[in-house]
Amino acid sequence: MNEAAQVGKFARCRMLFWGFFKIAALVVGGGYAIVPAAENEFVHRKKLLTETELLDMMAIIQSLPGIIAGNAALYMGYRSAGIAGALSALLGVATPSTVIILLIAMFLHNVNLDTPVIQGAFVGAQAAITGLIAMTAVRMVRKNIKNIFTLFIALAAVAASISGAVAPGWIILFGAVAGVIYRLSVKAESEAAANKTK
Repeated sequence: MNEAAQVGKFARCRMLFWGFFKIAALVVGGGYAIVPAAENEFVHRKKLLTETELLDMMAIIQSLPGIIAGNAALYMGYRSAGIAGALSALLGVATPSTVIILLIAMFLHNVNLDTPVIQGAFVGAQAAITGLIAMTAVRMVRKNIKNIFTLFIALAAVAASISGAVAPGWIILFGAVAGVIYRLSVKAESEAAANKTK
């Protein structure tokens, strides 16, 4: 039994708010960069989601419009504590960036962003974010590429994405439809084989 089932709804909402608040405040870059932090916080530490549910979430939020961090917060929050959990998680992920952007707009408009210190910080942070996203991609490859079919779909998605001619939503929709067809064909083949043995 996971932690979400052991604590009350209010406690789950509080865990979601503060968990996403910490992630949004400390993980620079947002988007896929928050996924390793969310996995550590909500899968390994809090046990509000399983790794399988996290992978399912990645497929769902990528195919929807909107900010990835916000979509992830809504998904995890709703799965853990319903609508109240979704709102708590969304508030948690939105608060740090809102406050920081307001402070920057109010007090730092005269700061020169071209200084070596600030530019160096940007370069280092971007490199770290790239590493986090790469780690997420490697984990997803290990867990999802299990046969020739999934390898073909992954390579086709990479090719379509590199070409830039196909929107990500259409790529995911194609993969989902192909997966349904594949599963149905495998089921039909297994049933046919079972009938032959009778």
